[in-house]
Amino acid sequence: MIRTGYTKILLEVFSKHNIDIHEILRESGLPPDLFDTNNDFLPVEPVRRLVYLLSSQVGVNSFSEMLRIAFRQRIIPQILGLFKNVETVRDALSKSYEIFSYDTPGSNVTLKSEHEQCWFCRDAPYEDTPSFIWGELFAILYIEELLQSLTKSNWKITKVKIQHTDSDVVQAALGKSVQLYIGHPNTAVYIDEETLNSKGQVHESDLLFNKPLVEWHTSFSDSVFTALLPYVKEHSLTVEQAAKLLKLTPRTFQRRLKEERTSFRKVKESLMLSVSCELMEEGHSLTHISSQLGYNNISHYSRAFKRVTGLTPKSYRKSILGLC
Repeated sequence: MIRTGYTKILLEVFSKHNIDIHEILRESGLPPDLFDTNNDFLPVEPVRRLVYLLSSQVGVNSFSEMLRIAFRQRIIPQILGLFKNVETVRDALSKSYEIFSYDTPGSNVTLKSEHEQCWFCRDAPYEDTPSFIWGELFAILYIEELLQSLTKSNWKITKVKIQHTDSDVVQAALGKSVQLYIGHPNTAVYIDEETLNSKGQVHESDLLFNKPLVEWHTSFSDSVFTALLPYVKEHSLTVEQAAKLLKLTPRTFQRRLKEERTSFRKVKESLMLSVSCELMEEGHSLTHISSQLGYNNISHYSRAFKRVTGLTPKSYRKSILGLC
């Protein structure tokens, strides 16, 4: 089980990224009246399906960044008070089973020592499905943000073990410098001794979680996305062409996007990803998709796609859509 409030927070964050909340609730199997329900907990499976659907719509890079924001600003501060009186990070992680058992019934997290190395582990029954790896990434990013909150530092993962055998998603989210081991019996993050023995840094100010969430897209950029979507399949839009379609001057168009902390390039990348996923699901080849989107060759398309998602189109189609 997982807290209903946490699921609502995820949806609140992702709703600012051109996500149709009603549609994604339906596809994930979550209650359509989720925001009105008084139930404290939800089953894990539809929530894991929700994570998978969100990731498939925004790509690895945006998904990871928004997930970190949800953890850092809204979710982790709700449990930090339970770590307030621990002496060291080791004590905090050793106590985490008790905390997470209450906060997320059915979760199984432990601090284990293997070959003189300490690993913070999350145990879950393995499933050979595309959505399982996203559950692992969810746990890994949560652990990293929790360690940063406990140590008041920019603590980064250096080694991680995953149960899944497809490492592309996790590697893209964490970076190539992280040592990644696949096919293990649990998901585990290595914690060095210096960090484990450091003093816990939980203060009263950490328990306040009323900071505003980042506004990713507001009404103007949402309308831009919707208006330009039909034209992306026909040719590679320039900012001048897009402005003309919207009956704006290029200068006004770019200024209004800048006011919402975005740009034409970001909007265009979101459009490219949305259309790519649609055409992949329809069974079109990557060569056809790159041509349809106006790229001179598949190499240019592949580089642009990887810049947005963190994965090549081929890896994305396999890892996220479950297609060969």
